[in-house]
Amino acid sequence: MSTYPAFVRRVFWMAMVLALTVPCGPVFAQSSDLEGTQGHGPPAGASALEGTQGPTPANDLSALEGTTGHPAGKPTDDGIVCPPGSPCLEAATQLPLRVLPRPFSAIHREALADPANVVQANVPAFKPLYVFNRREIDLSRPDDPKGWYQVGRTRTAPEGWMQAKDVLEWRQALLVSYTHPGNELEGRSPVLMFRHRADLESIVDDMDMAGRAKALYEAIASGKIPDQVVSMEPKRFVDITKRFYVLPILQWSQTQINGDDVRLLQVAAAVPGARGADTVRNPDYLEQAQVGRGQGGAVLQDVKADIVFVIDTSRSMQPFIDMTRDAVAQMSRQFSAETADRFRFGLVVFRDSLEVAPQLEYVARSLTPELVSAQDLVGLLEREAGATAVGSVDYAEEVFAGVDLALHSKWRQGALRFVILIGDASSHPKGHPQNTTGKDETDLRREYDDAQVHLFAIHLQDPRAKEDHPLAQAQFGHLARVRGSESSSAIKEVNAFEEGEYRALVEHLTGRITALLNQTMGNGTAAQAAPLAEFDKLWEAALIEYVGKEAAPPKDIVAWTLDRDLVNPANKALEVRVLVTREQLSTLAQTLDQVVQALMRAEVTQGQFFDALQSVAGQAMKRPEDLGGAVRLADTGLLPAFIQSLPYKSDILALTEDMFASMTAEQRSQLEWSILAKLDQYRTINEQVDAWFRLNDTDPDQDMVYPLHLDYLP
Repeated sequence: MSTYPAFVRRVFWMAMVLALTVPCGPVFAQSSDLEGTQGHGPPAGASALEGTQGPTPANDLSALEGTTGHPAGKPTDDGIVCPPGSPCLEAATQLPLRVLPRPFSAIHREALADPANVVQANVPAFKPLYVFNRREIDLSRPDDPKGWYQVGRTRTAPEGWMQAKDVLEWRQALLVSYTHPGNELEGRSPVLMFRHRADLESIVDDMDMAGRAKALYEAIASGKIPDQVVSMEPKRFVDITKRFYVLPILQWSQTQINGDDVRLLQVAAAVPGARGADTVRNPDYLEQAQVGRGQGGAVLQDVKADIVFVIDTSRSMQPFIDMTRDAVAQMSRQFSAETADRFRFGLVVFRDSLEVAPQLEYVARSLTPELVSAQDLVGLLEREAGATAVGSVDYAEEVFAGVDLALHSKWRQGALRFVILIGDASSHPKGHPQNTTGKDETDLRREYDDAQVHLFAIHLQDPRAKEDHPLAQAQFGHLARVRGSESSSAIKEVNAFEEGEYRALVEHLTGRITALLNQTMGNGTAAQAAPLAEFDKLWEAALIEYVGKEAAPPKDIVAWTLDRDLVNPANKALEVRVLVTREQLSTLAQTLDQVVQALMRAEVTQGQFFDALQSVAGQAMKRPEDLGGAVRLADTGLLPAFIQSLPYKSDILALTEDMFASMTAEQRSQLEWSILAKLDQYRTINEQVDAWFRLNDTDPDQDMVYPLHLDYLP
């Protein structure tokens, strides 16, 4: 079972659910990722993108063949319901139907193609509009669709009619976003966007795919734009969580490269609040798209860095705490008057679960509610970060608790963010009785990526605990993964009995941090420490994010692209996102809380999971009888309809009565804590005021969206 008593956990659950509950309007969700099935794909719980190539009828425009006007409120053959005075809904998901206007299209007062009937010309391209009605729709010929859509920018009222030939229906719940590209030497190539599917297929099917792709990049760089290329991703990294853009999938197909599944996608590109087609034939767009990832220019002169130390303060750590203090003190003496203000420091200390060793005093503690100067950090390391004299019950410590707490430091706006983890033992894995967070290295690394925080790990290896080294190395190495690299980790292993080796490393590290800041600022007169490859890669990844805020993603185009690097298909170029509103996030949190309550009740009573779930959630459901007859959790009707429409693999949604009955106590605990980790992630996202975006300037607060990783879903 989990660490906390049941009543304590219930209070925690309810606090998080209440924190996520906000008054909102009707549900709306849209998103982008490459790991969904064609169209709506197989039911939730199936492997992502399994099935035949090409879009299913739910996503294929030709699937609407022959549809015409329909009685208000009655579903059409393709599952669309248009209640009077409200946006049309997909019956299966209860999501509003939206369309994406093509460039240079118009809204008409009535469903009549007459210039005198136009109420708005040149509608912003690919900005989603709600559909209120459809009239005489015939999409049997995608190249010449017929009919009209009644549309509006908000849910409240329609504004006019648009011709079917001027819009694209957008029913997908998935979007795509650009991955961190890594550095220009070892990272991936920018995403190229092609005019026609056949143009992309000819390259993917070529025996010399990499050579063909390189020739295209060379031609673009020389100004000889290939006819088949419409646009390209900027070389600099555009982080969707910092500079919002929309890449909805219109259609796609799947193939294989070297035995690996890859997807060819037709996407529309839009940037809320901006207009104008960004093609490689647009000199202004091409010029900024070609700026390199390492070319920061004047923006780098203002760079600053926040560094939070996360230190194990268990019994064996005092010599290393003292040496860290001395290294930071030496670092501060190297600061100039200018660089001293560029740095701020934090300190988080951790030990182990108090449930098994109350005398340890704390699990994890932040000694810096506000980040401090280097001299203040030295004082904290001297006075308040002492190692305990008390031992724990096992070798592992609560590393994840310290790493999790450091993530929530009060980072400065616009600063490069680093965590330096120092410890000599592994962390208790998810589901272990002494794991107090419910998280593991995968959960935390994902959250660190979203927050643009980069972790450097120092693993102190005690030769007497060799059996713990592989687990600690795997955990530390994943936490320290260099963003934009498939294989690099910023981790250093040090023999814990060789104190001089640690002293040399930490002095090298602190000196190198100072040198990198001076180098980034262009201060060539400052003393330079020798490179430290592992940290240098972290710094470079952080700078790529930093200079990327000056880049602009392409907009107002429709094109075909590949979800992998054309030169090295092993590297992912696009990743799955789901746009959710706060209401949807709140609904998910409340639903998962009910699932946890049922898990706990079933454990206590030794009863059936679905019986417990019906007892907990039945009164809140429109059709409680669905719970009793469900085979999988996905079939209960408890989770929001839009979640069940997403094609991705989910252990939680796939849960059956037999699976629950066969679980060990540890496996049930892991499932319980896995849900807790997702609830904590939802709470963190909900609290990030600047992380929520409007698809249209007129959208009310309730319709603001967040580009959620597919992995964050239950």
